[in-house]
Amino acid sequence: MCERPKDNDYSKTVRVVGTQTLETETVRFEWPEFDLQVGDTAELSLLNDGTGDPPSNVRRSSESPQNLFSHPGLAGEVLSVVSDFESRLMQMLDKSKAIESAEEHKRFALAVGYVLAQLGDSLLSPIYRRHKELVPDGLKGELL
Repeated sequence: MCERPKDNDYSKTVRVVGTQTLETETVRFEWPEFDLQVGDTAELSLLNDGTGDPPSNVRRSSESPQNLFSHPGLAGEVLSVVSDFESRLMQMLDKSKAIESAEEHKRFALAVGYVLAQLGDSLLSPIYRRHKELVPDGLKGELL
């Protein structure tokens, strides 16, 4: 259920989704949605492993149109540049902690965290999804 008055959205929808996290790929499964009305009853039964209703949609992270770089060498070069940048930011974070007030340092740390999250979302994950051989061991089995 959601209530978003600004969007005039007051939907009552049942959604069933599943996520399979493989070593270097994430697979998302979606089943048909059902709209409910006041007074409706929804019942969900969890069955044993085996045959069930097939999903209506299956998306694999390796097939995402947002994935980057067909050339693995270029992908690896970007990963190296990002790694160097992250390392330098962490050095600056240490320097900030030693020089700046606690409040200034906290603001800078939050800004660095935002930049690192954006690097992950916008560069790293799109490369890892397309180039499984470049996924670091520490990220294998994580959502991509």
